[in-house]
Amino acid sequence: MSIKHFILFSGVYLSVMFGTLVYAANLFVPAYFHPSKQPVYWSHLAEAAQAVSTTVIFNPHNGPGANADPSFVNAIDRVREAGGKIIAYVHSSYGSRQIDSIFRDIDSYIAFYAIDGFFIDEMTADGTDENIRYYEAIYNYIKDKSTHYSVTGHPGVVPDEAYLSKPVVDNLVVFENSVRSYVYFQPEQWQHNYSKNRFIHIVYSASLQQMKQAFSEIDKNHVGNLYITDDRLPNPYDSLPEYGGEELEMSIITPK
Repeated sequence: MSIKHFILFSGVYLSVMFGTLVYAANLFVPAYFHPSKQPVYWSHLAEAAQAVSTTVIFNPHNGPGANADPSFVNAIDRVREAGGKIIAYVHSSYGSRQIDSIFRDIDSYIAFYAIDGFFIDEMTADGTDENIRYYEAIYNYIKDKSTHYSVTGHPGVVPDEAYLSKPVVDNLVVFENSVRSYVYFQPEQWQHNYSKNRFIHIVYSASLQQMKQAFSEIDKNHVGNLYITDDRLPNPYDSLPEYGGEELEMSIITPK
């Protein structure tokens, strides 16, 4: 099934089983495409959000930019009205970015857009006091704005447990790489002390069969949020996967 069937597929689930779904995994989608250039992708995301728990990262200008973009405002509203969550991209340069610049990005996002949280990219993974304090300050700044905002950290690997136990994030991207690397992934023992919904995997360059295999191993990999795409480097997130309908299906186990 190609991406053009994404809307049709989710509509079938809505009409047949709305309100009775059990999810294999939540969808967690880096949507790094502009709504004015790829409006159909944002329509697909809104439709998917009606069928399965869906979180979408948006990134207007490697951050919020100088002003609200009306195309993003409208696209975000559609996804949120459909039941999805929108989180805003903020890069941290592995702890080297000036924290005041990060605070300004957070303030701008809140002023420009209706959002549900923040995606802190380029996060460190070690448990040094300096790095933990840096990300704890970001976490506290966001939570002081509203406790309803979620904070997702993105080290891209399994970090020190302190990032969750402190906490400095609410959930973590503990894998982001190609499917060739994903076959070697193993969760750390400490992760089993936390719900699998605290963890996110993002996998690119995956075939249809590899996508299905990844969803079949969510319990083994202790992950509750997953995104698999057939898109490739240098930017594997500038489109949605051709097998979008099948991925939506794999996110749903059975009706209750």
